[in-house]
Amino acid sequence: MLLLLVGGCATSPVDTPSATTPTQVPYRETFRLGGRLLAEDDQQRFATSFSWDHAPKRSTLTLLSPTGQTLAILTLETSVATLRTPDGERQETDAAALLEPLLGFAPPPLSALTAWIQGHPGPTPDRIERDPTGRLQRVWHSGWIVTFDSWQDARPRRLTIERGAARLVLLLDTWNPES
Repeated sequence: MLLLLVGGCATSPVDTPSATTPTQVPYRETFRLGGRLLAEDDQQRFATSFSWDHAPKRSTLTLLSPTGQTLAILTLETSVATLRTPDGERQETDAAALLEPLLGFAPPPLSALTAWIQGHPGPTPDRIERDPTGRLQRVWHSGWIVTFDSWQDARPRRLTIERGAARLVLLLDTWNPES
């Protein structure tokens, strides 16, 4: 979503991220997701609903106004990201460069985000905290802190993703794994 590529610092892991707990669903490479997001920092606030179609070679994020009009469509393919808005179309090799003006900050890495929304710790987390049932409660990754605020069944329902003053809140309304 407004969610893509960045790096950062490291601390020592609390637990082994590769272990799947009994409450986790399998990681999906392909999915369709809908929800709402809030992106804010010290200077701006951006709220929208979104739909996200994700596959290994192509990912499309559509941002919608409260009345359902398309605000922006971000398409990620192997080596290029394209952002289409009512003002025109831009391409970059780094999707974060396209999203940063909308969000007000560079978004988290897509590889980590696709794991977090599925209730997985993502690639190379710095630290992990789990609740008593074994579900993720908090993940630290390259300076980002992800808090799993609520769950629905075995999938996260609400996540808060923070780095410094940057804050991204995702409320996941619909989830459709694709085969």
